[in-house]
Amino acid sequence: YFNANLETLHYMPMLFSYVTGTDFLQHPWYKSAGRSLVYTWPPHSKSSGFGDGSEQGDEPARQRVAFADFLARELNDSYAGWYASECDDTMQGDRLFRLYRMCSTRRYDTSLPADAAKMVWYEDTGEVTMHSCLTDTEKDVNLSFRSSTFGSGSHTTSSQNAFNLLFKGKEIYRSSGYYLNFNDAHNLMSYRHSRAHNTILVNGIGQPYSTRGYGNIMRTLEGAHITYCLGDASKAYCGISDDPMWVQAFERAGITQTPENGFGETPLTKYRRHVLMLHPEGIVLIYDELEADEPVTWDYLLHTVIHPMNVTKKDKFVHIQATNKNGASDAYLFSSGTLKTDTTSQFFAPAVNWLRADAKGQFAAYPNHWHFTATSEKQKTYRFATIINTHLLSRPVADPEILPDGRIKVGSWIIKVNVSAEGAPSFFIRSTRKGEDVNITYKGGATIVREDGYETTLVDKRPELEI
Repeated sequence: YFNANLETLHYMPMLFSYVTGTDFLQHPWYKSAGRSLVYTWPPHSKSSGFGDGSEQGDEPARQRVAFADFLARELNDSYAGWYASECDDTMQGDRLFRLYRMCSTRRYDTSLPADAAKMVWYEDTGEVTMHSCLTDTEKDVNLSFRSSTFGSGSHTTSSQNAFNLLFKGKEIYRSSGYYLNFNDAHNLMSYRHSRAHNTILVNGIGQPYSTRGYGNIMRTLEGAHITYCLGDASKAYCGISDDPMWVQAFERAGITQTPENGFGETPLTKYRRHVLMLHPEGIVLIYDELEADEPVTWDYLLHTVIHPMNVTKKDKFVHIQATNKNGASDAYLFSSGTLKTDTTSQFFAPAVNWLRADAKGQFAAYPNHWHFTATSEKQKTYRFATIINTHLLSRPVADPEILPDGRIKVGSWIIKVNVSAEGAPSFFIRSTRKGEDVNITYKGGATIVREDGYETTLVDKRPELEI
């Protein structure tokens, strides 16, 4: 609803400011809006978000760019000014703010702030976005992560502890499906369900459509060499959707909330996902800690929407490669045991274009997406580690080097990670670049980060919620 409400978002504060003599644009929301536009939907890029319809549009809409221009003029917000200048061609087609631009003589700074962060945590909504090269979409690895205390409901999805990854402004690993209709089978069984997102299923069961199925971002770090967050979705797998709106939607679609359909109780007790981006390469490490009261199967999910994935089982890991037009992302999946892998181009429930029939009155299906699942044997404790190396298609990268002592060398980094179900969950990562004293350590307790002589200890920032 952001684009739909832009007229209100600019007209009402201007009106109230004029009537009362108080500058309503000094509200913190307006002061932060320019930066949010930059990080969540960068210039010349798709959105990296998770809500309904976030898969639509290959670049920011013209109204969004015009709103950035408005913020830049009124607040001299350099984030908004840079955004508007980068998307100037798009803004020329905007009509909503055209009269305002004709009447305004204000000029603004169009340079991105020199101290622009590599990562932003939206604490209230439970989302994090990381960038390897924010100033240049053609080089940027953009990772977004969601673990929200709001849970799932209305226009959000059951995507706690899920991530999206874009390169050069185009999706590589991204939530799958199409936003069609609240009450159709595709929306309920594919688009909104956890199976459509880059997260985990427990015994094939996902998170309910409920505020009870919530997550929480517990730790974050925005460093010069390492950006990091930790999401906790341990409370997210809590049974079926009992919200009357969703109960009614299931009834209308003729769908029952059974384990066979991916709904129900699970014995999950812990699902903590660490997400790191290592700079300057933009290499990503995802580390999952999973525990249940009884042995369960753990499904690790990845999705692509442009091209199919290539999957190769190696001795120490499963190699998944996904591509977009000019980029490739090599994911190397390490785990506690032997994985059964499956790749399909079929949605659990097909996406049917019910709005438009062909000449024969038939409704065509939307193009399929691709879905990778790695399923464990039944275990009470399980760990996954995923190293993702994203690069130009024209510059392929070598597989990670497994050193004799089990450490992993990738790019300019050495990674030691415990994927065994035994012992404490842990990882240690250090830079091998000359002159850099950079590492991060986790042994099941605090996360300790050392960057060029400075040490930071991270513990859970927010208390566990009971809803």
